[in-house]
Amino acid sequence: MVDANMSQEEIDALLGNVDSLETGESIQQSSQAQLKGVELSPLEREKIADEVLQGLIKGIPGIQVVLNLNINIDNPYAELRAKNEVLKDLKGKNVIFEVKISGSLNGELYFTLPIKDAQKIASVLMGGNGDDATDEPLDVAQITTIKDGLNILLYSLVSHFSARIGETITPIGMNVLNGNEFVKDLSEDYYTRIQYNFEITGLIDTKILVILPYSMTKSLLTLIQKKDKKDVSIQEKEEEEDLGIPVKEVEFPSISTTTQGLASPNVDLLLDVQMTVTVELGRTRKYVKDILEMGEGSIIELDKQAGEHVDVLVNGKLVARGEVVVIDENFGVRITEIISPKDKLGMKRKER
Repeated sequence: MVDANMSQEEIDALLGNVDSLETGESIQQSSQAQLKGVELSPLEREKIADEVLQGLIKGIPGIQVVLNLNINIDNPYAELRAKNEVLKDLKGKNVIFEVKISGSLNGELYFTLPIKDAQKIASVLMGGNGDDATDEPLDVAQITTIKDGLNILLYSLVSHFSARIGETITPIGMNVLNGNEFVKDLSEDYYTRIQYNFEITGLIDTKILVILPYSMTKSLLTLIQKKDKKDVSIQEKEEEEDLGIPVKEVEFPSISTTTQGLASPNVDLLLDVQMTVTVELGRTRKYVKDILEMGEGSIIELDKQAGEHVDVLVNGKLVARGEVVVIDENFGVRITEIISPKDKLGMKRKER
């Protein structure tokens, strides 16, 4: 009930509140209309958050070696955000890692870390303890240090994407800057914003963001699904082929001898003898002085050129050559050449 003695000012104020509520409702409806056709299902949000997490986790060991501290990334939360909301995240009090990629996926992805936490990491990398961190933007030395220290995290993420879709994705540049220096406009209207807990034991416990363009997110999920279906199809086909191949007992030719003794040695006794198989990428020779000067980050040049086949040795003896392949994210070797006894003899003569 409205009091008949209300002043005109009170009536205007009441009507003003009603107008503001109506305006808020129309803004919400407009926002929903803009999102029409641009969406990520709960399953898609969970999938992309997990894929990004797996990529980041693969980069953790390299950073732990540099910092000599334990790192944990967990509790992912993904959501779809409009461009103007993402710009607020990027232009806030954050350090921004901008990674440009090309290949089967093209565009820029972003990684943000609060400025104060970035200062603590930079301080430890520069020999400090992180106690002098502030909210002030990082200087050039700190930017360079944090870039060198955390770039493996982003490159591991891109490498994981490439492995998951089975196609080439190449990082073509990384730019690191303070949020207040981010002046460019974003290329798309919507982005996938994924938040994670990021803890470095005894140093920081904070939130980080990984931001992907909406189109990149959808393309990545589609390519992963396509690759997974292909892998399942290949596996099923191989299993069917295996079932159709008749299995025969191994038969060894008899070994004759002109001397007294066993006419047919029992070769079966040797079948369960274990032998060490080694894949050798290459070799080189170094003076003791060079060995003593080695440290983390040292590069050793081998006697093989890039692209050459690797050597396969059994109990230290060269038996084959092959090319390096990746099997379910593990390294393997596809045999391309078996070394004959004649070839081995020729190698020994050359060594002499």
